[in-house]
Amino acid sequence: MWLAIDIGNTNIHIGIFEDDVLHSSYSVKSEFPRPLLENLKNTLNPATLAKPHAVVISSVNPKIEVFIVEYIQKYFFVNSQFIGRDIPIPMAILTDQPDRVGVDRLVNALAAFEMTKSWTIVVDAGTAITVDVINDHGAFMGGIIAPGMGMSSKALHHYTAFLPEILIRNKPKSILGKNTEGAINSGIYWGTVGMVSKLINMFCDELKCQPAIIATGGDAQLLAPEIPQITAVIPYLTLEGIKSAYKKNLPQNLRN
Repeated sequence: MWLAIDIGNTNIHIGIFEDDVLHSSYSVKSEFPRPLLENLKNTLNPATLAKPHAVVISSVNPKIEVFIVEYIQKYFFVNSQFIGRDIPIPMAILTDQPDRVGVDRLVNALAAFEMTKSWTIVVDAGTAITVDVINDHGAFMGGIIAPGMGMSSKALHHYTAFLPEILIRNKPKSILGKNTEGAINSGIYWGTVGMVSKLINMFCDELKCQPAIIATGGDAQLLAPEIPQITAVIPYLTLEGIKSAYKKNLPQNLRN
């Protein structure tokens, strides 16, 4: 048994793998430090969870990763390994600054290509929204980064005098907002749907092909029904990407 941990800006996703199979998965908020410690003790309780033989982490949140590493070492006596530092990502990165591409985008791309073996677009709808392209040789080509729906709501609240911050939990019943909250909900939801759909179409036109389009991230299930180009929603794509990178870098005799 081994652990894959995806440390994001808002959530931490934890996967418990038995060899190549994701046995169970959990999501906890990244509130620091006390709520996070309590959440970890509920999820990764050394009294009920066997000691993993490896802990592999993908992180875009340095503050939280230090806390996680210390927790794993203290309670399980395991040294964590990081994707992109200890474990290289086995794919070509065809961007101007390959070393600055977020590891979360790369492991998503790796996992998506493992599934499609063809041109692929990955839409990750989380704190930020990324729309990335992988070519038919499995190389990361680049993409876009935009604010996620939660971030857009926070920005409207923090940079105006009267607009409230709201949670975008549901598709609006009407495009026409009848109150301030409804107008914000409609603007952010349909604005995000329109943006992602337009970006996908622009990528397809530029690439002159029809890639597989995979969505992931906390808001993927909410957005995908209104974006018909999306062919699959895979909630734990990042955990599968961590698995792929980890397994590909094991010695041949340890891969199975």
